Amino acid sequence: LLLETLGKVPASISRQIDVYLCAFGEQAELAGLRLSESLRDRLPGLRLAVNAGGGSFKSQFKKADKSGALFALILGDDELAKQEIGLKPLRGQGEQQNIAWDALAEHLETAIAQA
Repeated sequence: LLLETLGKVPASISRQIDVYLCAFGEQAELAGLRLSESLRDRLPGLRLAVNAGGGSFKSQFKKADKSGALFALILGDDELAKQEIGLKPLRGQGEQQNIAWDALAEHLETAIAQA
């Protein structure tokens, strides 16, 4: 991702990302790291990128879009309090949905298979 940010990715490398996690706030960032590890354990083939270094809502979404990810996961204070996460399609049509953490792996697996 650092190479992508600097515009130094060789043309021969094509890296498809399924999901890009955007977290807003210190507590949400910590919870996002735990949640991402849980998702990787439950879905070993999942290609998940986690935003590093903070940034505004707009800048994180720009990075998510630039990554080529199919979906963005959105985790902020409101979602954290409800133990939910926003799932927004980045390619094609679809509305953002709020998904309970315990149902996220199954929902992602289905959504990625249909994308």
